[in-house]
Amino acid sequence: MRMKRPFIMLLAAGLLAGSLAACSSSNDPSSSDTSENANTPVKLTYWNTNGPGLDGLIKQYQEENKNITLDVQIDEANHKQNLLTALSAGSGAPDIVILTVDDIPQFKKEDYFYNLKDFGADALQKDYLDSRWKQGTSADGSFIFGIPTDSGPMAMMYRTQLFEQAGLPTDREEVSKLAATWDDYFKLGETIKEKTGKPLTTDAFFGAFLPKIQQGGEFTFFDKDGNLTMDTNPAVKEAWDFSAKLAQVGLTAQQPDFSNDWKVGLDTGDFATMFAPPWMLGLVKQNAPNAKGKWDIAMMPGGSANWGGSFLLIPKQSKHAKEAYAFIKWILAPEQQLSVYESNGNFPSTPGVYKDEGFTSKKDNFFNGAPVGEIYPKAAEQVTLMDSINNWSAITNEIGQQLPNVEKGADPERTWTELVSKVKSTLAR
Repeated sequence: MRMKRPFIMLLAAGLLAGSLAACSSSNDPSSSDTSENANTPVKLTYWNTNGPGLDGLIKQYQEENKNITLDVQIDEANHKQNLLTALSAGSGAPDIVILTVDDIPQFKKEDYFYNLKDFGADALQKDYLDSRWKQGTSADGSFIFGIPTDSGPMAMMYRTQLFEQAGLPTDREEVSKLAATWDDYFKLGETIKEKTGKPLTTDAFFGAFLPKIQQGGEFTFFDKDGNLTMDTNPAVKEAWDFSAKLAQVGLTAQQPDFSNDWKVGLDTGDFATMFAPPWMLGLVKQNAPNAKGKWDIAMMPGGSANWGGSFLLIPKQSKHAKEAYAFIKWILAPEQQLSVYESNGNFPSTPGVYKDEGFTSKKDNFFNGAPVGEIYPKAAEQVTLMDSINNWSAITNEIGQQLPNVEKGADPERTWTELVSKVKSTLAR
């Protein structure tokens, strides 16, 4: 669940965490002050964020490993800054820390964290989605910064009543075909608007730009060397133009995800579709309880994209790296990820569990009995590796603030030019 992808991630859910390791003050993972005696008490400090759903597993781990105590600390508002401060100062960092997919690029400095490859983590890669695993490594894969927690493959929620009123099919497979491509999606919106008067999606950012650009591949705003390419990469301008076009013809409701208007719109059906990873379903139920049975779920245009997920990392300041790694390895293993999904809804990044009968048979009655155990695994397997350069979130945050101006009538081309200029100026500081 996931993520400070701009103000997006700030509102998304946090994830998992772990711990178990020991190493001498030389930060050599092959040595340890405590690992020689499994009965030696070890206290692991874990900086977590809200919403991971791990309390039961943390308790279980401590019961099965009597010498391990986990000190879980949560300071949501200052989580990122506290870590930056501790790492820069060379003291004060925890044994284990959780970082979202949006934040981890900023922290990919080998002087700050243990290379989990030294603990044998490379043997775990086969258990995880390739797109998620690579987000936690160096570009060449030689340094493993963190192990993936959950993931956030996206699908498309749709309001069945609006589809019926527009004379469109409401069957999930038929709806998926109607919106197979982004051009199809636009035409679908025109039909719904003409027949019902309702817009197609929530807003131009969450409802168009964000999911579309996240299908843009590994390098979108920057090239592999970190050079800005948002003004030369056709995929970025295409996503902008598409989102602006939706706004200009009235196909966006101007109700950005997580806003109060959005919460009302979910209940009353102010828009016909919305893009949602698994963790979003819980927020919909929470904010629009009267909408039960009024939304269904189909595949999104262009395949899928990932919105959410985190990693567990071990700062080099830890004196218990071996214990920290053992805990991370255990709590993020396929079996535990399946357990968290069943109890808390966080979607596993370990595709091996997608074939579990209890997983594949899962349906969500709130969403008209949608077979989420089939839809989201299919979506997860279609996700490609997305941009993981340091300033990705800063740019999407700026775009998320500029697109509403286009929805209110600002010229898209002029706004785009001003946006690019502002981003370049910001990055030059």
